[in-house]
Amino acid sequence: MTSTQVFSWSILFGGITFFFLGLRGAKGELQVLTGDRLRKTLSVVANNRFKAFGLGAFITFFFQSSGATSVLLISLADTGLINLNQAIAMLLGADLSTTVVVILLSIKKITDMALAIVVFGFFIQVLFKQKKIKSIGSIILNFGFIFYGMFLMVSVAAPLKDSQVAAQVFAYFSNNPFASLVLSTIIAAAVHSAGMIGITIALAFAGTISFEMAVPLVLGANLGTCVTAIMVSFGSATEGRRIAAAHTTAKLFGICLAFPFIGQIVQFVNYVSVYLSKIITTIDANIAGKIVLTHIFFNVALAVVMLPLVGVLSRFVCLLMPEPPSKKEEEFKPLYLDKAALETPAIAFAQARREILRIATIVQKMFDNCLRMFSRGEDTEVAIEDIQSDDDKVDILDKAIRFYLAKLSTEKLSEEQGSSHMKLLSITSDLEEIGDTISRELVMLAKKKIVWKRIFSDSGWKDLREFQRKVGENFNLMVLILTEPSEELSVKVYKHEKHIDEVEQQLRQSHFNRLHEGLKESFDTSSIHLDILGNLRRINSKCSRIVRIAMNNNSHSK
Repeated sequence: MTSTQVFSWSILFGGITFFFLGLRGAKGELQVLTGDRLRKTLSVVANNRFKAFGLGAFITFFFQSSGATSVLLISLADTGLINLNQAIAMLLGADLSTTVVVILLSIKKITDMALAIVVFGFFIQVLFKQKKIKSIGSIILNFGFIFYGMFLMVSVAAPLKDSQVAAQVFAYFSNNPFASLVLSTIIAAAVHSAGMIGITIALAFAGTISFEMAVPLVLGANLGTCVTAIMVSFGSATEGRRIAAAHTTAKLFGICLAFPFIGQIVQFVNYVSVYLSKIITTIDANIAGKIVLTHIFFNVALAVVMLPLVGVLSRFVCLLMPEPPSKKEEEFKPLYLDKAALETPAIAFAQARREILRIATIVQKMFDNCLRMFSRGEDTEVAIEDIQSDDDKVDILDKAIRFYLAKLSTEKLSEEQGSSHMKLLSITSDLEEIGDTISRELVMLAKKKIVWKRIFSDSGWKDLREFQRKVGENFNLMVLILTEPSEELSVKVYKHEKHIDEVEQQLRQSHFNRLHEGLKESFDTSSIHLDILGNLRRINSKCSRIVRIAMNNNSHSK
């Protein structure tokens, strides 16, 4: 299309559609390609703001949207995985990482080769069977869509140079930089900050706007990316709202500092762009390259100023949004299954693991208290109620985790992620079965003991307590392994499993010896005693199975 052709709305919206289709597709494939590494990388953040800054940049490289990163951080903060200081530092890194696509968009030659990139990515997808290589092909294909969308937007924007109406509109915004900033903020909030900058670059390529007009558009695009996080934070906890407020405050602070000096920024960028264009020939020395430099300089300057002030900003936001008064105990429910995290499978798995650990902790409590139902000095009815109450909590979490993981499309998961998906479901199921064994089988035996008015012999009760203690050792190891996988601990579990099977046989024999001795209590409680031993052994087997699943180890299967 040349500048003499007529402006076409269909081509404009077609270009915008290709642009955002590519952004969305590239984001999804990059997340699949990273697999579980994204979740593991979160552990390096600790309390180091510089590591957090780098991690924010790393995550956003795969999201290509600081807005998406801020939404993710809000969900992580709500679940306690990161704190406010870490989130602020990560957001500063996220803002800087969004420049990657913007830099590529400014290279005119890449935009002109868009269809060739699409074809290249398509053939990689078709010709190769390996899932990772197909994902790489899909990423290339989607970047081709981004560049083709840019090509269409540049082409359709060219006739605007000769339009009197467009000239009047651009003249108005050129003379009203604040109006340009507001317009850009609204568009970026509605679509995507990179999209707004892409549109600005397209207008620059077409020669329809000046660099002076582009600067407030870039500033507005940076502010508009905060709106998504603000909207999401309305339904989140206090920490999530604080993150959205901190991000917006930092952006507003930077814009308030930069806005009065737009003229000086233009002069500075003009000087730097001429210098860089001599060194890096692929950078456009005209408006498009200058727009990219403005975006980079703004976010670099913001990071340099704000990174040392993370603590100050955090305290300011906490004063702005104090913790609400504590409420009465709320209905039991999942704490970590955030819907926003489903966009990133690795993070969704991390959240599901945290809920699974809650199940493990509750079931561990049920196990520790299970023999209270049979003890002489305990109120059996109260002990049973406590067990059943805890089992209800396990059922709530089990159901919630299953529904949560079901929302992840298995077709879009990598092979590694698909394996993690199945592991989490299996572990959840086994923990729930342990809970059922305690709340059904052992509770039924406890009620039978009450109805029959039976009492264990002293030696029989001692054997049951000792067997529970030994199984409890394995249970504790299993929970530790779910928290932090350990090959050393898993070997202990496998050895302990065989030992416990031997101990059960010894305790059964001890019970039979008491029967031969004619001990009345042993006769009266024989079936209950043996059933308790059998159920405790099954619980131990489930613990070992969970460890094998968690450690991906089938060589110790029985």
